[in-house]
Amino acid sequence: MADYLIATLSDRIQAEEVHLALQEIGLSEPNLSLFGKGYKTGEDCKDFDPALIKKRQMQRMMIFLLPLGFVGGIIFYQAVRLDVLPSLGFFANAVIGGFLGAASGALGGYVTGGGLSLMLDKAVPYAEQIESGTFLVVVRDAEDLKMRQANRVFRILNIDNVAYYERPD
Repeated sequence: MADYLIATLSDRIQAEEVHLALQEIGLSEPNLSLFGKGYKTGEDCKDFDPALIKKRQMQRMMIFLLPLGFVGGIIFYQAVRLDVLPSLGFFANAVIGGFLGAASGALGGYVTGGGLSLMLDKAVPYAEQIESGTFLVVVRDAEDLKMRQANRVFRILNIDNVAYYERPD
């Protein structure tokens, strides 16, 4: 099942009710958290925020593919010998080919790392949602049975906005 089970609620009383119901099934503080005004802040939810996870993944892919693209661009220039600016000479054209390869590597890292979905989805990070007044009830790293029981509690209490996330590690 999921590593994180997150319910987004707009009402403080309902969030406290859900939190209390989850405590009654045996979930305790390391596995159960309540975020919102008067509770944990948005700074504490950076490890499970999907927008931030995608952004970190995209940055890692770009850092990985940038040097590979640079080397690939130099090798491509060596194989094809297509001078971008013939007046600059062999070395300068190889470097220009490397920079073009690095740019394509960065673009590839952006696309494969989730940059397009991050740009098109416009997901609001949980920290901003918490600042705007919503509450999050988060169940994390609980055993499978407890996660299923927590999911059942969310369904019984008619919580519609529930998200499931797995750790990207």
